[in-house]
Amino acid sequence: SVADIAADATILIPADDSNETRALLLLAQEGLIELPADASAEKSVTTLDIVDAKGHDVQPLQADTVPAQLANSNPGTVAVINGNYAIDAGLQAGLHAADALAIEDASGDAAQTYANIIACRAGEENSAKIQALVKALQSDAVKEYIEKTYNGAVVAIF
Repeated sequence: SVADIAADATILIPADDSNETRALLLLAQEGLIELPADASAEKSVTTLDIVDAKGHDVQPLQADTVPAQLANSNPGTVAVINGNYAIDAGLQAGLHAADALAIEDASGDAAQTYANIIACRAGEENSAKIQALVKALQSDAVKEYIEKTYNGAVVAIF
């Protein structure tokens, strides 16, 4: 559990702008670090913004290397890993998965800010093709597929 993470643990996080922000907000959500009161996904945060690391050594790494770095790290090291990289590494990354100590709240600021979106050229948003695509992608069938396939590691927020 998160409560079992040692006070001096190394925490590996992705280093790219959006995922570093998401990782730090998750660590703050779980009480592992403290960020400024106005920290948000929209403003972005980096390790330089950490107010109190609470003894943890937070290390940003290239996102796709985090699972391998975790596998080759000292006992007690933990990591924040993007869902796609966790799945590729064979980790059980869903809400109730054995490998996940915490997951980003799907209704939270970061998940809502960085959610995948459907985009098109201006003026084409009402075209029949775009409307059909949106309807298909936001269907109950797609939501059910995501739930069954990714077991909570990917969450539909539509």
